[in-house]
Amino acid sequence: MEKRMTMDCDEAVEYIRTNVKRFDTLELSYHRVFTPGEVVNVEEYDCEDRKSCRVIVQVESELGNSVELDMEEIKDDLIELRHISRGAEDSTIITIEACDPEMG
Repeated sequence: MEKRMTMDCDEAVEYIRTNVKRFDTLELSYHRVFTPGEVVNVEEYDCEDRKSCRVIVQVESELGNSVELDMEEIKDDLIELRHISRGAEDSTIITIEACDPEMG
């Protein structure tokens, strides 16, 4: 079963912070890139000037490379994400509404 939601980019990053865990499946569509894979880690940092939420994904491909994505840096380019918790059959699909870069 798929649960569908619509969020703005800030809400989507917050969803990732609070709901995505190691070994979950995460499919991110941003800009012109599609990154499907297993979550290796979700890290949060509070820097002096901003917060950071980094997701490391083991990409589903022949090469099996890992990519590290700073969700705060790519949030304005997010189009859609699909999240499947480890061991679950249900998925959550989130369609991203455009964030206003002037507001952030």
